[in-house]
Amino acid sequence: MIKSLSNGVSGMRASQLKMDVVGNNVANVQTTAYKRSKPNFAEVVRQALGDQGIPSTEDPRPQEGSGVKLVSIQRVDTQGILNPTGRSLDIAIDGTGYFKVISPDDDREYYTRDGNFYINNEGIIINSLGYALEPEMTLPEDYTSFSIDEKGLITAQLNDGTEEEIGTIELYSFPAPNALLAEGNNLFSETEASGEAVSGEAGEEGFGLIKQGYLESSNVDITQEMVSMIEAQRAYSLNARTVQTADRMWEQANNLRK
Repeated sequence: MIKSLSNGVSGMRASQLKMDVVGNNVANVQTTAYKRSKPNFAEVVRQALGDQGIPSTEDPRPQEGSGVKLVSIQRVDTQGILNPTGRSLDIAIDGTGYFKVISPDDDREYYTRDGNFYINNEGIIINSLGYALEPEMTLPEDYTSFSIDEKGLITAQLNDGTEEEIGTIELYSFPAPNALLAEGNNLFSETEASGEAVSGEAGEEGFGLIKQGYLESSNVDITQEMVSMIEAQRAYSLNARTVQTADRMWEQANNLRK
């Protein structure tokens, strides 16, 4: 009975963790380039029970589980839909790759697929947090407009009707992108498990193309998340019933009289 209580409690905890992950996915369904997460669980070690019957048989002994535990929370890096915005500084990656941005406070490097950029007072391209796009590029004061091609080349149109190439946006990839550390605000940092960043030009082998005037949507499927939420709720309910049943059996055993 104690084992049943323990197993039921571990199942309730696992269901609650799954609900937390699903809830976070649902909360970010409108977040640009957000990647959904999913929890991975594993059964705790099984224990063999005693032999059944005499004489013993060659049948394998029955086993009793010891509950379930969370193994990892995996980020699903499938690409979201590219939605047109018509804004010149909204850029999306159609395929593999990350943008690199630099924090102005401590010069830390971060990686993101959120291509919602702006231009600060100095003409530098930055993200919504004020982190400069790497390599850093500055638009001239006398520009009237600019364009970004699929290779990431930024070309500014100047007041005198001429054009000036500002620079090329580089993309970055990792041997194990799922191992990147989520830092919040759609930013990731390199880890030992993710491997070192490899830079390249958009359109090269292993890198996607850059789409100006688009933003990548979240890859959260709200229907799938609702199904996962119902599954977690039902699993929680069943495990709670296991705990209640074990508690009643324990109570009856304690109340036995000779």
